[in-house]
This record gives sequence, structure tokens and C-alpha cells, in this order.
Amino acid sequence: MKQIIAFLFSAILLVLCGCGKNNNSSGKTKVVAGLPPIAGLAEIIAGDRAEVITILPQGRTPHDFAPRTDTIRQTSGASAFFTTKMPFENKVASFMSGKADICDVSSGIERIAFHDGGDHQHQHHDGCSHDDHDPHIWLSCRNAIIIADNIRAELTKIDPEGEKIYQQNFEVLKKRLQDLDAKITKQLAPFKKRTFFVYHPAFGYFAHDYQLNQRAIELNGREATPVQLANIIKEAKENGASTIFVQEQFNPRSAQSIAKEINGTAAALDPLAHDLIANLEKIAASLADGFNRERK
Repeated sequence: MKQIIAFLFSAILLVLCGCGKNNNSSGKTKVVAGLPPIAGLAEIIAGDRAEVITILPQGRTPHDFAPRTDTIRQTSGASAFFTTKMPFENKVASFMSGKADICDVSSGIERIAFHDGGDHQHQHHDGCSHDDHDPHIWLSCRNAIIIADNIRAELTKIDPEGEKIYQQNFEVLKKRLQDLDAKITKQLAPFKKRTFFVYHPAFGYFAHDYQLNQRAIELNGREATPVQLANIIKEAKENGASTIFVQEQFNPRSAQSIAKEINGTAAALDPLAHDLIANLEKIAASLADGFNRERK
């Protein structure tokens, strides 16, 4: 009986995922990205030559998202899967293995420690140690260039006829990211070593690039205790903070509570926005505005 069930399950996956690499009904190459910002980069590089599908639904956090049958169905007929190696992406990759190329877009990126900015070691939401791998690699202009180049190489591999277009689109994107990096560097230079307060520590790479410090409310993937909240409020007051940033995928209650205690405001940031360039620009502007309004 177990063998029969295993056979039927495998057969279903073959039907859902397709039996090989192919194009969709429009004639375009179909590729899949786990995260919206990675899909956004892929769309820029691919132009009109590919259809890009995003796995993570809008408003969901990748840390607790579990792919289901309808998720796998979206990958049917795809030629490649762009992954940052998030746990849910690893599950999707296991289903797609042998049916599509699995492209690790984080290849070549130097990972930094995942830390909440306090004295607590952060953990994966699935319980695995997370201190040596901050997964939010895309929230960095410099990392985004590496990610984009990995996407370009993979698109060229699966669609050699589009090589010239992919290269041209990549070069334009690279220049935009380099220019934005220079702009943000100048914009945030007056605030080096300053601390900003966020709900979830998603901005480690951004902080690293511009010599800032992030302090998270969420500790070890869990809501802060009353004692921990009191300590964070104390730190925020000592830093003169007037803004507490909360990601749109999380409950804003704790951030709003802290903001009230420091007579400040809670402001939303979205680490998973599809338009990565516009989002990095927005993050920089929001942080600069928060720092400018700090109480000294």
C-alpha cells in the first residue's frame, strides 16, 4: 500500500510540475522566483522574453510560509527556479529538482550574521540556528547587483538566443543600482553608527552597507516579553528615537506600543516589495527622516 501511495504522489507531482523544461502557451520562457523582489529583478532582466511567476503570496512572511499543492502547481512548465535558499524555497526546489534548473541567486554573496541588535541570538522560525545566515540578502544595492548577475547567467543558460538582451538589460539595471548606492551612501553618511528600531531584523545588509545599526523588537522569532519591551523602550529613549519601523507582514501592535511610550510614531517598511530599487530608495528616505527627527 505504501508503495502505491508513493507512486501516486510522484505521479501527481509530475503532472503538476511538468515533465521537463518548456515554454508556456505564449511562447515565452517561464521562470519562477520564490520572493517578489527577486521576481522584480528577473522581470527587468528578462524583458519580454520570459514570464516570471512569484511563489510567496502578497502580505505573507517567508519565515512561516508553507508551500501547498496549489503553490507547486504554479511551477508547472517552468524552466528555472530562482531561490535565495529560504526554507520554503528549499521545499519548492525539492519538488522542482530534475524538472527545472534550480538557481541559487545568493551565490557569491558574503552572508552576514543574523542578529537583532541586542544581546539575544536570533533563531530560525523553524528552530534552526539563524545567527550565521541573515536571509534578507536582497535588501542591499550591492547584493542586488550580484543577484541580478546570477539571474542574467541563468536566463542566458536556458535561453541562449536572448543572451544579448539579457546582458543589455543587466547592464542598465547594474548602473541604476550603482547610482542608487552612491546616492544612499551620501544621504546616510551623516548618520553613521546611528541605531534605528524595527520590528523584525530584516535590514541587516542595508545597515551593514551604510554603517548603521538595527535594533529589533522581535526576539528569537517571538514577540518580546514585557521586560524585553521595557528594555527596548529604554534604549529607544536613550537614542532619542522618534520612529519605530514595522514591516507590513507583521502585527504592528508592539511597534505602536513602543512608539507611544517614546512619544513617537510607527512607520511601515516593506522588505518584500516587488520593485526593489524603489523600495531601497524608500527605506533610505524613511531612515534619514527618522534620524533627522530624533530627539537629542
